[in-house]
Amino acid sequence: MDRKAVGGATAGLVLVALTAMTPAARADDLTGTPTPPVTSTSAGVAAEGTSTETTTVAETTTATGSVTTEPTTPAPTTTTTLATTPSTTPPTTTTPATTPPPTTTSPKPVPPPAVIARTASTLRIKDLQVRLKLVGRFTYAITGIYWYAVDHAVLAFQQSQRLPQSGVVDQRTWDRLRSLTATPTTVPRTAGAAQVRELQLRLRAIGAWRYAITGIYWSALDRSVLAFQQQRNLPQSGVVDARTWAALRALTYRPGTFDRYRFEAGLRPLLPAASSLDSRCRTGRVMCVDKATRTLTWVVDGRPRMVMWARFGRPGLETREGTFRVSRMYAYVISNLYFTPMPYSMFFSGGQAVHYSSNFARLGYASASHGCVNIADLEQLRSLFSQVRVGDKVVVRH
Repeated sequence: MDRKAVGGATAGLVLVALTAMTPAARADDLTGTPTPPVTSTSAGVAAEGTSTETTTVAETTTATGSVTTEPTTPAPTTTTTLATTPSTTPPTTTTPATTPPPTTTSPKPVPPPAVIARTASTLRIKDLQVRLKLVGRFTYAITGIYWYAVDHAVLAFQQSQRLPQSGVVDQRTWDRLRSLTATPTTVPRTAGAAQVRELQLRLRAIGAWRYAITGIYWSALDRSVLAFQQQRNLPQSGVVDARTWAALRALTYRPGTFDRYRFEAGLRPLLPAASSLDSRCRTGRVMCVDKATRTLTWVVDGRPRMVMWARFGRPGLETREGTFRVSRMYAYVISNLYFTPMPYSMFFSGGQAVHYSSNFARLGYASASHGCVNIADLEQLRSLFSQVRVGDKVVVRH
């Protein structure tokens, strides 16, 4: 093989290699239209903007030998790839949402239950108003209506007592208000029969007791006391305390007069105050006899020592009034006019004396004396007789 043939073979191999590396145009199977070759552009070349030159070499092979055709170089095709400018939009910095710490909400305090609500009965509201008035927090009429003035009074009371200021009459508020308005019990359920009889007699006198006078403290008496308190705008305790008793006594007794209900109950009269005594009775040792109150009071140097019921002479035989002295004393004597016993006699005006009378003890004021001062309490008179001396003063007044 000569040099020329070897050179041609070598050139053919180079063309074949180039053809394999560069995709050739081929005709469309249907239309025969040549399809441009696919150009592969390196990323690095595109970025640098260089041109790619494609050379197509046609090789014709004949049966007799290899014929090398001069390569045809078409017009170079310059493919310019524009570099894509990356977006200059600054990156968005997403700030993570800050979740606030959970807020711990304290539950709203539930007000304590009301002992006396705004919808309470009229009597309950009256009781509240009465007690608020007693402590100086309510200045209006006792109506039994729960209006805004009652709210203000309750709140003011709670503030003054350093209680929770809810404006509601809760148990603590009610207990404090009751304790401040309570007074000592005068007639307890365990009181003696005579004291209970007096209570029943006084309630009957004002129409608040319709049962028998028994001296027994039972449920009907509780109800009567409570009804009296409700009618008179008193604290509704149902108990005969000092305030209730004073109101009841004021309705059934006038000072300076005979206390018939106390006498009928079998009780001794109440010891009078020194200021209520006759001026003649305020000095020395005096038996002070008061026809208005039907009592005899033993007074020493202006101080009442004991008091007892007394009965006086009937019309035409009245007990003489004035200032006298004890002239004589007998532990036991019989009247030389009426021939009746006169135990513990202390004569002060002629034949008139202070002495014990069984008739008075038996009949009370249904009868009268013949002019003497009768005493029905033998025990009291015996004690008085032991203290009185001849010469002591006796004052009889009306």
